[in-house]
Amino acid sequence: MVTSAKKLTRDNVLLIIVAGIASYLDAALLVSLGVALPIWLKTMQLNSWEIGFISTLLTLSVAAGSFIGGWLSDKFGRITVFNFDIFFVAVGALIIATATRFAVLLIGVTIAGLASGADLPTSLAVISERMSKKAYGRAISSTQIFWTMGILLSQFIGFITASAKQGSVLILFSWIALVAFIDWCVRVFSHKIKNIEAVTVDPNPTTKKTLLKKQSLKSMLGQRTTLLPLFLLTVFYLFWNLPANTWGSFVNYFLVTIDNQSQAFSTAIAIAANLFCLLLNVLYVKVADTKYRYKVMYVGIAVAFISFVVAGTFSAYWQAFTVAYICYSGSTVLCGEALYKIWNQSFYPISVRATMTGFSYGIVRAFTALFSLITPTLMGYSPKLLLWLLVGCTLIFGITAIVIVHLLKRFNIQDAGSIN
Repeated sequence: MVTSAKKLTRDNVLLIIVAGIASYLDAALLVSLGVALPIWLKTMQLNSWEIGFISTLLTLSVAAGSFIGGWLSDKFGRITVFNFDIFFVAVGALIIATATRFAVLLIGVTIAGLASGADLPTSLAVISERMSKKAYGRAISSTQIFWTMGILLSQFIGFITASAKQGSVLILFSWIALVAFIDWCVRVFSHKIKNIEAVTVDPNPTTKKTLLKKQSLKSMLGQRTTLLPLFLLTVFYLFWNLPANTWGSFVNYFLVTIDNQSQAFSTAIAIAANLFCLLLNVLYVKVADTKYRYKVMYVGIAVAFISFVVAGTFSAYWQAFTVAYICYSGSTVLCGEALYKIWNQSFYPISVRATMTGFSYGIVRAFTALFSLITPTLMGYSPKLLLWLLVGCTLIFGITAIVIVHLLKRFNIQDAGSIN
């Protein structure tokens, strides 16, 4: 059992920043797309199914990228894939920024989604194999700060450019392209980063050969110690991600189209919620490798559940939805993606870590994509029904999270959050 925290070195922090940009870009693409949907609805004269298809395509592309990218990075080298995919995020974002036709927009969304999806499992594996297990919580949860910044900055840009219409889209996605391109330059040309990447942590000298032995996905899925965590982690992340993705992509669409609020108002509310999330993220990093990790997880699950119950009960009142949205957003920090990423790095051997993470992540994003396809139409048909479906999701992911905590103890996996 982990009994003490390990301090992050300067090299650790630099690596987290460079790799954490993957989380920033993932969130920025998702939220920028959400901000742009009402604009494209008018400028391209799209219908609700076409709007749903855009979001679905991004999610499916991220899912496919995760499947392929995780496997490629384990097979051909994580640094190679790590450097390659970030460049194509920039290419895809630039195409989205300048697209004036629906077909061109779909091409850009596909390229950006594939590349972003490939970068996520790869970047997490790059971080974890250069960190002590005692620092997994802080290292992985620190990438969630980038994820929150991706949401927050995209919403802020959308807010200050709300009146620019298509110009807002140009600025949003040009900025994403610029960030991706700068990160690519650092990854490829920085000697400092190359030196950091060259050093990996030996997890256990007596079992190093076994851990680094190449194993196929098929053989891994045949092992109970891998299959059970994969199933539980996938279920947890799926039912956490359905509500998170819905409000990440469609909060602007919901407030503008269903609740008849302005684009500026909806974006301002989202910004307020994510400022709250950013503060919680900074605080969460301090407890991520302590016995309080799972105590705050239980608080987060309860807040998420109550938030959607309130929103579902008072769905006709935009004020109730607004308060519930802010509270729910805060809960995601305590019981969401950070935990999923930490658990993925803890359950699997180093040699297949990116593959297994990408496999799970890809499954979740694929199912989320299908849900995104019907979300705008479901909102129009019955906002209350949608919100109660999300209540069910919080109940499932909350129960699954509790089961996973017990599984860590059962498998005797070193986990800082299990300190008594």
